[in-house]
Amino acid sequence: METLKAAIPESLKRAIADSNVDDLQSTCSSLHRFFLHFDPFHQIITQLADPKYGLCGKSEEDALKSKQLGNECFSNADYAKALDCYTQALRKAPLDTGDRKSNLVATLYINRATVLHKMSLLVECLRDCTRALKICPSYAKAWYRRGKANASLGNYRNAICDLNVAKIVEPSLGGKRQIEVELKILLDQCKSTSAAVQIQHKDNSCNTVGEMPQMKLQCVSMPDKGRGMVSSCVISPGSLVHSEEPYAMIILKQCRETHCHYCLNDLPADRVPCISCSIPLYCSHQCQIRAGGQMFRIYPENNDTFKKMPSDLGEYASEVIQSDDSEQEIEDITEHKHECGGVHWPVVLPSEIVLTGRILAGFLLNSTSENIVNFVERLELSHCYKHMSSESKLDSHIYATVLLYCLQHSCETMFSIDGVSISQVVIIISQIKVNCMTIVRLKSIDAHGGHFGEFPFQYGAHSTSNVEQVRVGKAIYKAGSLFNHSCQPNVHAYFLSRTLYLRTTHGVAAGCQLELSYGPQVGLWDCKDRLNFLKDEYAFHCQCIGCSEVNVSDVVLNAFHCVNPNCSGAVLESRVLDCEQQKIKHFTITDRVDKNDDISVCLNVFKQNGAYIHGQPGYCLKCGSYCDLESSQAAVSEALICIKRLQDAILLKEISSITISDALISLQSLRLNLHAYNKLIAEAEDSIAQAFCLVGELQLSVDHCKASIQILEKLYDTDDIVIAYELVKLSSILLSLDDSTAAESINRIDDIFSRYYGLHADLVFPDLQYLRKEIEKFSVKAIQ
Repeated sequence: METLKAAIPESLKRAIADSNVDDLQSTCSSLHRFFLHFDPFHQIITQLADPKYGLCGKSEEDALKSKQLGNECFSNADYAKALDCYTQALRKAPLDTGDRKSNLVATLYINRATVLHKMSLLVECLRDCTRALKICPSYAKAWYRRGKANASLGNYRNAICDLNVAKIVEPSLGGKRQIEVELKILLDQCKSTSAAVQIQHKDNSCNTVGEMPQMKLQCVSMPDKGRGMVSSCVISPGSLVHSEEPYAMIILKQCRETHCHYCLNDLPADRVPCISCSIPLYCSHQCQIRAGGQMFRIYPENNDTFKKMPSDLGEYASEVIQSDDSEQEIEDITEHKHECGGVHWPVVLPSEIVLTGRILAGFLLNSTSENIVNFVERLELSHCYKHMSSESKLDSHIYATVLLYCLQHSCETMFSIDGVSISQVVIIISQIKVNCMTIVRLKSIDAHGGHFGEFPFQYGAHSTSNVEQVRVGKAIYKAGSLFNHSCQPNVHAYFLSRTLYLRTTHGVAAGCQLELSYGPQVGLWDCKDRLNFLKDEYAFHCQCIGCSEVNVSDVVLNAFHCVNPNCSGAVLESRVLDCEQQKIKHFTITDRVDKNDDISVCLNVFKQNGAYIHGQPGYCLKCGSYCDLESSQAAVSEALICIKRLQDAILLKEISSITISDALISLQSLRLNLHAYNKLIAEAEDSIAQAFCLVGELQLSVDHCKASIQILEKLYDTDDIVIAYELVKLSSILLSLDDSTAAESINRIDDIFSRYYGLHADLVFPDLQYLRKEIEKFSVKAIQ
């Protein structure tokens, strides 16, 4: 796109930079006219939208190369590599290659199923066998492999049926004899088992707890915030107030190989590719169908082979092949179908532009005669075009034009591309900027890369478990976008699969606003950083309670220590001090800041003997002593170099006693120069705790972990979800010590997660189940 941007005349760039919404049709028309006579523009569109130039189409040649490499890896017992090769072959293999008896895709599914069986991934193996049979119902090798997998799972009845079908469809006498031998062994195993265990293994789709919001909310107009959501009744903490499916959604580029492109859950080993292109991967056949609207169906009742079988066996084979298909509903317009066909504009263009394309596809592929202006108005989403930077305005003009031409190729529908249509796409892009939600997943990863309750994680392996929020996608939730922001929110947003859930974290009175955080919160960043972020990303000046009233966290988060060692006062830089003074200038200080008896800094931040005063940078807000900030900043910078060296050593698993010793000296320097509740001290304590844990000094690790949490409890509410994430670390170390006090931390984690996630807690963070099991172990020991 830089080629296009560089070629645009400066006069047109200035016009776009100075434009407002009323000027959009004119500026878009001018840019369109320029591009129409600019050959590189047409070349770029051809490269992006013409399948002949696409890099994401199906290729039998590429699939066969990956298949051959997979075969070689399998022969060398490199099963992990073979698994990857067969998956890549499946992404590239055209579905129509070969006939029903030697279909390439079916063969690849069975090859991968064999690898999965070798890796003891039996459920995944079973699913791949079924996928092969949906393509080739008479594929003897698929029925045989399915029988072996069912036998390993203890599904003896199904295994016997599978092998009986395999014997019937197997063309060779040698193959039939081998299957008969397997059947005899299996029947003997079945006889020796008192009851054959039948386990239902559904496809790897996303399931959620059926909890629904129980109260009605009202959308009202706010004087300073536009529309917002308020409660119509008193709402208790932990109440689910809203759930919603996305209007449009896109996976982030960095997660394309690790997460399902439809539900955004982790990809299993038996990931499913798109039928028509090589871009997406899905966690299940169902997600693939929902995203692309394409499915292959085989009807066994029309197959002569099944008709010749005994009726009960024929019915069994029919059920296997048609499993899940009858329940599948396909929407008329799916989110990925217009991106198929081998074109690679969905891969090249930024995620938010591809998301814009998904919104537009619903309009362009709809047979109604609605014009695009009415469509955009009907979206009822606010936009921020007039607040966008000059560069963002220019980018949105260029991408809107390029996207419309790509969609014209992909949707195979004729529509007018002119100043009106381009201007409306620019508006959608600006709507996405301020209304788009980032979908996250919680990950609990220990320092060795394992997970709670999963290999290679072991509680005794001396490792802390870190809870990370992984960004996996972006989505538009039309009703969810009506909830306004607060840096001290009373609503927590989380996601299960594609679904947005909003749950109260505090009690909410009738008629009060329900507000969630758009990212920054009190305790995470100081006020100035939050204001700048929200202005840049969402084009508004935040006036929430966290940004309009003095709070302890904003004062001490980045504060320096008073030179008087016995003083608990905070010393502020001019940047922080100016921001806090603005709160006093325009708003009233509430008495609630006086409730922290152990933090007296706020008592005299801006008032002395009942009268407000203006503090000065470098002077203690409590006792007035002067601190040389330049000297303190230099000492802090030097100390942070050692802490960063320790953090790098933790990542590399190369921790020496000297590195830890230097970090401890640096920690002492931070304590001398920074306020006791400065977040940098908490982060340093946390790094040192991880280091001590990795070298086996678990009690020292516990001490530093607790010190970090004590600071964070001053910056956040004590029952904030951030505290729960930190308690997971502490619990993992205490469990390694076999310390029964871990039960207290785990119970506290459970309580906080229940408030923030309700009945969904175990789904959002499955490791809770393992933590509870550890509590049960302590209870058993106590009884013994």
